[in-house]
Amino acid sequence: MAEQMTEDQSLLQNAAERYLRDSYDFNGRRDRIAEGIYSDPGQWQAFAEMGWLALPIPEEFGGLGLGTREMAILAELCGRFLVTEPLIDALASTTAILNRGQQRETLLPQVAEGTLVPIAAIDEAHGGSRLTPTTTLTQTNSGWQLKGSKHWISAGASATHLIVLAQSPEGLAWVLLPVEGEGVECDRFPTHDGRGGASCHFDLAIESDQIIAIGDTAAAALEAYRELAMMLSSAETLGATQAALDTTVDYTKQRVQFGQPLASFQALQHRMSNMLIQTELTRSLIYAACHAADNGHTEQPRLARAAKVKAASVGRTVSQEAIQLHGGIATTDEYIVGHFFKRITALESWVCSRGEALQEFMALAPR
Repeated sequence: MAEQMTEDQSLLQNAAERYLRDSYDFNGRRDRIAEGIYSDPGQWQAFAEMGWLALPIPEEFGGLGLGTREMAILAELCGRFLVTEPLIDALASTTAILNRGQQRETLLPQVAEGTLVPIAAIDEAHGGSRLTPTTTLTQTNSGWQLKGSKHWISAGASATHLIVLAQSPEGLAWVLLPVEGEGVECDRFPTHDGRGGASCHFDLAIESDQIIAIGDTAAAALEAYRELAMMLSSAETLGATQAALDTTVDYTKQRVQFGQPLASFQALQHRMSNMLIQTELTRSLIYAACHAADNGHTEQPRLARAAKVKAASVGRTVSQEAIQLHGGIATTDEYIVGHFFKRITALESWVCSRGEALQEFMALAPR
């Protein structure tokens, strides 16, 4: 796909890849996770200084004003290097939600500087769904009251602020909360992909300027957030899938069995060839979805869902094949292949699961 990139996109990819290769060591990542450090403040500040956090922010608010394709380039590299910092989480929340609020002039520069790390909170344990929350935002004599709980917040342990989806008298609402604020109680926990999640309970008074969007604007922000999350999670899955494939090819060239490298066996060549073909088909579909999003094509909602389904399916298949071709070593914590599988599995259900995306894709089919 490099030949289809613009010069600026190629420069972004090359610079980001060089930085992550030099500064994001797998063993160092394992050590940080073992210590309970899921997001390195030094890395996050470096992301800010390189302009990654400002990528989708309009230029008038201190950003670069770039699009989905550029965010997908970073997401793919995050998958390849197993970045635990919540880059795609923050980019999706910033682009689809914060950028719609009247407070964006104040909030977006803070995101670009790395001082505000916004993570959307949409999942609930009982009664509600991602589209119809039971968390409530009600109007009182003195203002607003937010009450409810959100569970399994991906990268919630790395957030400075949560953007909570709630139900209000006017419809859906997005509310911005500092995680350390009064009335916010969070339980943080490690997730199997090396990140830190959180489950939070809310019961507090809300100022009107904390309401980012309400009513139709909030509903539109939710749809935009879900579709952007589908594309970015697909791109990160692609990066992890490609890395698992590359690692496997290198391993089979080095591993000798019956006096010759595993890569010389035709049956294994066929398996790896199929892994490559499916990975490249996934790449084409993801960037078609990004192109549609950046150019306002009417097929963008279907393409986003198709990319999610394809990436999740291929990512799981390729990473499982990679583990099988490596043998037992791939299941150890010290070896990287199993970590690709874990991240791909986590991404499969982030914001919109593979099953949900498939059902919505079929519902959007022309009749």
